[in-house]
Amino acid sequence: MTGLTKKTVQQNDKGFTLLEVLVSLVITGIIAAMVFQLYISQYRMAKGLMADADLSFAAVRAGQVLTAAVSTAESVAWAGKVLRINCLEDGKIITDSYYLADKDFNGVLDLYREHLGVPIPVVSRICEFHCTGVREGLWQISLTAAQAERAVYWQRTVRVRSSSE
Repeated sequence: MTGLTKKTVQQNDKGFTLLEVLVSLVITGIIAAMVFQLYISQYRMAKGLMADADLSFAAVRAGQVLTAAVSTAESVAWAGKVLRINCLEDGKIITDSYYLADKDFNGVLDLYREHLGVPIPVVSRICEFHCTGVREGLWQISLTAAQAERAVYWQRTVRVRSSSE
């Protein structure tokens, strides 16, 4: 009897059978496919969240710049698609213009501030920009940032400071 058990033990020491190796490869492949799909879905979700965050930042940054300009202006005028702001600098009235243009020719509209005749890019991906006079000294700024099928809308009402303050 002892000789029979030694022979069985010796046969088992030869390693795995082909069937066992194939089954383990199939199981490993299934697990790898599931992990890969999870990774791809997480990557797509992160990419979408990043695009949304970039658009939100563009809209908020443009809104901050426009709000600061309007709130510190002596006077504000909306002419067509251009916001003209008169500011007092060193005792002189200086007119700044804010408008959308594609001056770098990349197919994406940028918000520009033109100060003393020099266009300065403020932020990119702003596709719409409107200012409406709500009443005397009160302006509503609205803008839209868009890229592909995503869009972010931003709106704020701002009071112009008066010269008497």
